[in-house]
Amino acid sequence: MVSVNYKNKQVAFKGVFYPKDLNYKKALQKGLMDSYGISCKIQDLDAVAGPNELRGIISKLKPNQYEVGDSFRANFHIHTKASDGRLTPKEFLELCVDWANRMFKLNKNQDDLPAFSAAITDHDRVASTKEVIALIAQEPDKYKNFKFISGCEFLLYGYKEPHSAFEAVGLGFNPFDKNIQHMMKGFESHNHISDAKKVIDAGGIFSWAHPIVTPDKINEDFFVFLKANGINGVEGNYQYSKWDKEYVNAIKPALDKLIKQFKMFVTGGTDSHRKTIF
Repeated sequence: MVSVNYKNKQVAFKGVFYPKDLNYKKALQKGLMDSYGISCKIQDLDAVAGPNELRGIISKLKPNQYEVGDSFRANFHIHTKASDGRLTPKEFLELCVDWANRMFKLNKNQDDLPAFSAAITDHDRVASTKEVIALIAQEPDKYKNFKFISGCEFLLYGYKEPHSAFEAVGLGFNPFDKNIQHMMKGFESHNHISDAKKVIDAGGIFSWAHPIVTPDKINEDFFVFLKANGINGVEGNYQYSKWDKEYVNAIKPALDKLIKQFKMFVTGGTDSHRKTIF
């Protein structure tokens, strides 16, 4: 337990405390009050990972911990009813908490990682992300073994024609930030790559989504473009469960080489659109 002085009050935090995330948590507090009329303490948001905590989690995760199974510890690509998924925010949380508690009981969190971490990444929407944060703030003790990450899958334009569009997952940003609300129009959104900076300014980091879906972009030129626009990660551990394994295995070495060459951080997820996080 770590204690920090906040507005002349001693606030206790469980586990590792990230002082640089304090302003992020304060922004979430304000967003909850403005959007839902919910008043909460900073420690009530302990289950919501801030940008710095998120970076620490990503740096420690191993490839097999993104895979569904006994070592499943993180899923940073999940959709809900806010876009084209079937899970409600509450159902998402229930599944995540059940799995996190199971991992905790199996002592899976002895590696300085949360028992389980997950993000909602609806298409150009953050409605469910906001609702999950509100639910956590009202019952914080229920989520002590779980870490939620604010997320969104953005369709971005601005690369070379004729294939200028691609998708990138934004993670760890403030979903209540007023400067990004114009980007949240769902499938009617037409966000330009220049808009990515607004998400980054709101605390977010970007990971190029499901790269093997667009193999034409697995090249040095596109990676230079990504880095130049603040997209420093790749979903290298994305679970292509419905894709031909021979095809995936044939392309992945070239992808992994570029990830290493450009020093990209690596994320992953199941991209589930059904009533499951698995």
